[in-house]
Amino acid sequence: MLPARKDWREFCQQLLLSNMYQRPDMLTNPGVDPQGQALDPRKIQDNFEDFYEDLFEELSKYGQIESLDICDNLADHMVGNVYVRFREEEHAQAALQNFTGRFYAGRPIIVDFSPLTDFREATCRQYEENVCNRGGYCNFMHLKKISRELRRRLFGRNK
Repeated sequence: MLPARKDWREFCQQLLLSNMYQRPDMLTNPGVDPQGQALDPRKIQDNFEDFYEDLFEELSKYGQIESLDICDNLADHMVGNVYVRFREEEHAQAALQNFTGRFYAGRPIIVDFSPLTDFREATCRQYEENVCNRGGYCNFMHLKKISRELRRRLFGRNK
């Protein structure tokens, strides 16, 4: 008799937190603040890096993070999606259990294991070169970048 096949989720190190990141320039009127003033791109980036750092710190409580990627797409199925890859499956499982049922910024956190493991095939290369003509509605992932300093500060601890 053959052993029972294990569910792929038992070996998954990566989680998807759906629609978690909300761009400040998309919360009300695109590109403007509540007072009607154009948003400064530096403020948008600062807001993103604050969110990234907060999320990294919270996720780090469950284990070592290998990568944390956040979509900058606008299409409903991708907007604000967060992908976190842990070093160990047990760490991903612990984070999944602890994030389930929680809220962030007044919204429920929708978390599950992610079958996506190869970002090279899912990432828009044109976006990385700043030439994607499909914009935020591209069906390939537009991964928002953080500064080198923040990357070094957060991920440097793990090395």
